[in-house]
Amino acid sequence: LTTIFVAVLFSAPPHSHLTLRFKMTAKSEKSFAVKIPFTRGDIDCGVSLFCQISGTTLGVIHGLNVVLSSPFKDSLDTPAQLGEMNALINDIAYGKIISGMCVTMTFGTFYYGYMAVRMMKSEQRNDICCLPYGINTPAAFAFVFNIVAKAAQVAAAKGMSYHEGITYAWRVGCAANLVAGVIATLVGFAGPHIVKLAPKASLLVALAGIGFTWLGIGQVIVCYQAGHVGLLPLGIAVVGFFGGVKTSPVPTSIVVMLVGAAVGWSSGMGWPAGE
Repeated sequence: LTTIFVAVLFSAPPHSHLTLRFKMTAKSEKSFAVKIPFTRGDIDCGVSLFCQISGTTLGVIHGLNVVLSSPFKDSLDTPAQLGEMNALINDIAYGKIISGMCVTMTFGTFYYGYMAVRMMKSEQRNDICCLPYGINTPAAFAFVFNIVAKAAQVAAAKGMSYHEGITYAWRVGCAANLVAGVIATLVGFAGPHIVKLAPKASLLVALAGIGFTWLGIGQVIVCYQAGHVGLLPLGIAVVGFFGGVKTSPVPTSIVVMLVGAAVGWSSGMGWPAGE
């Protein structure tokens, strides 16, 4: 929610509700009014961002439950032990991982907002969009299934108990995340030089390929799995966001959600087991 608030607060275009004034350099005594805009399109952005981050978070939690429990559940003798293992996984997922994500996303989002204000002041313009600080979806699933899952399998192969193995896998994931952060920080110092030397296509093609594959095709495939439910909201989204068709006074994202929910529940797809 903090991510959505700050992203909406520092997005464009020109209608403003909040104004901040900065004095420019000593040579120029003019003050520049930083206008924090808010429009109906920001609601679309906020809802889409909320759904994307929520979906990724739920997917990560489900993936953690699967990869942490699978190597150990066959060795448990009683349902009570299975319940204790699930409680341990939930404690790690919600008590440690999700809690850490909230702190990180709050700090990162406000810092990105601060950077947006600095750019507004520096360039004396208000059409600056703050990059939302969220979860890196491809990296999150890569960590879950390629690092945490492998660590849990290694722990089970070494004969560790489920408590030791699950804790070990979580710690391996934390260590890997720390190493990745250190590498990204060090490479960041060379970022301006890399941008100057490398062609833009070489910098964007990897990210575009990942986004197109996992965030584009992956979502469209889900729509086609139940075409009578998924294609109608997909069509409304395409027409509303890219075709210029207005759904005033209701934001397009709200219309997509309402239509998708109505079709899903009325067709039985939203009920347990499709009944």
